[in-house]
Amino acid sequence: MRFYLLFLILLIQSCGSDTPSKNVTRAFYYWKSAFQLSNAERQTLDTCHVNKLYIKAFDIDWNFATNKPILKAPLVFQDSIPENLSLVPVIFITNQTLKQIPDTYLAEFVDFVNIRLKNIWPQKPYTEIQFDCDWTISTRVKYFRFLDLYRKHCQGKILSATIRLHQIKFVHKTGIPPVDRGMLMFYNMSDWKKPLIKNSIYDLDAASQYTATLSKYPLALDIVLPLFRWAIFYRGDQFMTVINKLDSKTLNQQKFLKKEDNKYYIQEDVQAFGISLRKGDMIRVEEVDYEELLKGSRALSKQISTQKLTFAFYDLDPKTISNYSHEQLHKIFLSFELPD
Repeated sequence: MRFYLLFLILLIQSCGSDTPSKNVTRAFYYWKSAFQLSNAERQTLDTCHVNKLYIKAFDIDWNFATNKPILKAPLVFQDSIPENLSLVPVIFITNQTLKQIPDTYLAEFVDFVNIRLKNIWPQKPYTEIQFDCDWTISTRVKYFRFLDLYRKHCQGKILSATIRLHQIKFVHKTGIPPVDRGMLMFYNMSDWKKPLIKNSIYDLDAASQYTATLSKYPLALDIVLPLFRWAIFYRGDQFMTVINKLDSKTLNQQKFLKKEDNKYYIQEDVQAFGISLRKGDMIRVEEVDYEELLKGSRALSKQISTQKLTFAFYDLDPKTISNYSHEQLHKIFLSFELPD
């Protein structure tokens, strides 16, 4: 009951807004190699009225032994697909692949991707396919040529590509991919390898350096915001590794750590979290605050000119979504659909 009261209150508040409401499709990213929805995941999708999933189909990397692209972590469907869900296959291509692949192989590369996708995808049809690649100035031409070739094989499907914040700011250098839509990844905003960074996943001050021209970006944009969290391990000033899904709740329980803000200093040599830690090492935990997500969502809604779009969260995972209530997730969706 409380959940629906919240919906009504936000709806009434929106009536006085000068910003027009958007036609928004709610979505999540599903970034695991086996498709099997847990009860918690199903409940989140149902309660938040989500009817679209972006699912990682596979990764493509470069095999230096064979000098050919190689498929990694292909998706396996171990569960039935809810009838109300539309699925979007997402294919991640490493920038290394683009660096190494010959121009003369691009047409064959399109066939390589198509055949692999058909081999793993179920009978459920899809109307959109997305490519995820952090292309650079040196690989732009090759990547865009691949996308051009792939469009001819889409058979009327929507072709989309992920867009990083730096590709918005430096659009004249990085270019605009030849696709129907871009998915703006509104996270990974700073260099996580630097120990003095406060939060590389999500920092609205850092994001503001990239979004001044967002409203002028000449491609229809969808949006994805982060729910995930991780910890980053440093030895001195040297980045060591990222520990996925390690959060402050877990770190606060460890007696060998001394906490200072979101940084934890190791007080003794110890084996923990699957790694060897030494006295003096530092772990910085990065989490995304609910209020900050609300603030970012409202700001993006006013900055993005696209009126019909998808608003997604990354990613759908039991541990990740347990950090937010259904009401909070629903309110973030609404804050984008009906900004103040």
